[in-house]
Amino acid sequence: MQRSRLDGQIYDVIVCGAGCAGSAAAWGAAKAGARTLLLERLGFAGGTPVAGMIHTLDAVVSCADSNQVVVGGFATSLLDELRDLGGLGTSDNPGEVVSFHPEYMKVAIDRLLTHAGAVTLYRAPVVGVLMQDSRVVGVEAALMDGRAHFSASCVVDATGDAEIAHYSGARWQQSEELQAITYHFRLGNVARGWDWKMLEDAAQKAMHGSGMRYGGPWVIRLNEYEVSINSTRVIGNPLDPEERTRLEQNAREDMLTIYNVLRQKVPALADSYILAGATDLHVRESRKIEGVYTLTEEDIWSRRSFEDKIALGAWPIDIHPTNGFVGVHPHKESPPDPYEIPYRCLVPRSVDGLLVAGRPISTTHRAHGSTRVPGTSLATGHAAGVAAAIAARGGIAPRKMDTSILQQSLREQGAILSPDAAVAR
Repeated sequence: MQRSRLDGQIYDVIVCGAGCAGSAAAWGAAKAGARTLLLERLGFAGGTPVAGMIHTLDAVVSCADSNQVVVGGFATSLLDELRDLGGLGTSDNPGEVVSFHPEYMKVAIDRLLTHAGAVTLYRAPVVGVLMQDSRVVGVEAALMDGRAHFSASCVVDATGDAEIAHYSGARWQQSEELQAITYHFRLGNVARGWDWKMLEDAAQKAMHGSGMRYGGPWVIRLNEYEVSINSTRVIGNPLDPEERTRLEQNAREDMLTIYNVLRQKVPALADSYILAGATDLHVRESRKIEGVYTLTEEDIWSRRSFEDKIALGAWPIDIHPTNGFVGVHPHKESPPDPYEIPYRCLVPRSVDGLLVAGRPISTTHRAHGSTRVPGTSLATGHAAGVAAAIAARGGIAPRKMDTSILQQSLREQGAILSPDAAVAR
């Protein structure tokens, strides 16, 4: 087997996946002084919000009070960088989301990671893990010039589908009824004079009675002439290779069908055209690890306090249905107030040397409907990265972490850990 010239390199922390969780983890670890490697299968950072064209960072601000910012640290630096680049979306969007343009997001994350000192490798899918007994000690990646083994004191799984945890033999679960999957797309040459709400109402009216499975449609305005459409709804298991291919194909067909309906029935979209379809599907649910603690819906609604809190969640229990329901499913009518997420949700129960951040953290199916979103992934990713750096520096297993030290380090990097620490937008 051909080996890469990078084979055998040693780091303090390796982060797998450069989505919201992984980018925040690599930034946090590097800022904490760890020699950090970030591996990403695509050619850019940003994960599902960029590749899947979500175009929003849900739960950076509280859905219950959009004037409250509940995710800081890396998220603050990212929004500052986007603002400087001119990459934030217009103010003509729902108040509970932070919108952005994906091409600016790619550049913003590159700049932040470079400035923090993280080493980033794109086009570097992780294809295996290195184990010593039940401890992860590194990963294997397929690089452009061959396979490479990278060693580290601690690895962060930010792949979105808990791929590293799966390769390591860590226990995980998958809900019997996974959430619906979406293929987002972007339209250009939208007529002037229509705000996002007018467009959304008209799109929902246009799709009603179409006879196809769809969600919303929900509209995000990126600039005066450009909008993002969240509407396709395909059902299946994204972890099955054959089924995943079918889902991709069906979603693209549905994009064209939905676009043609909207173009014919919404005057503002009559002369619009498809600028781009997503690079990747918006997968909302796949694997979830069995962690030392599993967050529940009751924890969210009761706003349970945790001694080992490391992040805040602030999104509704948002579960896209698979039962044939079309249109706008109820979810934002009574959103929860910001709630705490414990560090133990990031720690696999059965494997050492590994932390999991973002969508696959340890939650129930219902709680996952809230924690899965990009803003919360930024927060749990940041926590995982700093924790990995502390574990590497101290030569300790992540499960042995003194979380008071972790919390202090996170606060020093600007993280928000408790509802009373939320700041005005």
